Amino acid sequence: MYLPNSYKESKIWSTIDIEQIEDANFGITLKNQLHINYEALIDKWIEFNKNRGCAFVLGSFAKKYPNIIKKIASNNIEIASHSLTHTLVYKLSFKKWAQEIEYSKKLIEDITSKEVKGYRSPSWSLPFEKRYYEMLIEKGYLFSSSYFPFKTYMYGNEIDRKKPFEIYTQNGIITEIPIPKNIIAFSGGFYTRVLPYFVIYMLTKRLLKNGFKPILYIHPYELIDQPLIKYFSNSVKKDMAYFLSFVRLGNTRKKIIRLLRDFQT
Repeated sequence: MYLPNSYKESKIWSTIDIEQIEDANFGITLKNQLHINYEALIDKWIEFNKNRGCAFVLGSFAKKYPNIIKKIASNNIEIASHSLTHTLVYKLSFKKWAQEIEYSKKLIEDITSKEVKGYRSPSWSLPFEKRYYEMLIEKGYLFSSSYFPFKTYMYGNEIDRKKPFEIYTQNGIITEIPIPKNIIAFSGGFYTRVLPYFVIYMLTKRLLKNGFKPILYIHPYELIDQPLIKYFSNSVKKDMAYFLSFVRLGNTRKKIIRLLRDFQT
């Protein structure tokens, strides 16, 4: 079974999905122009992770901000692919998706001069079908972290998997590293933003006690300290999907830092 060093060496695997806020899958319309210093935000993540963790980078982001990607790589942080665009996988043709994972891998490798071994699908949208894993292997990927064991209207799977597992295909073997839940999802995104810290702490502690490795996942814009809702159009504010994505932005960083401080070694 292939597991990245950043996973094997960490008590809690800290990951970040590097994309722009406009890349989220909700057709965002901005009321006011939004200027985000992504480099400064990612610097924060690098700092409190102490050169550990894994960055899943969107190819379109890497193309726009190659110097940021070079900086991440220079800090000895593993870089994996988050596809080329943030289009939900099941909304792409299989051929188009294969092209995206191939192009994004090569693009990031050209920027960093390091092999890209991992993949995480946009919004956990990779269908749990063997042909997708066969293609990942064909394109040179060794592991995926795209399995979300909590079914939602947009993504997720009904079977609760907590530990990495191997998928055998005619092209070889690939490792899938699921995001463990504990009764409920709690370790990233909307779940981390809205849950009280003591709940996140207890669920993390219970996972570790039962022999499972928690996986944190965040996005650069969740490291912003101030709310961003004022920048979005009125239609965004009224729509529950938008609310779920952007409520309590800026509430994540302190929780993630506390978790790493309380549990990481």
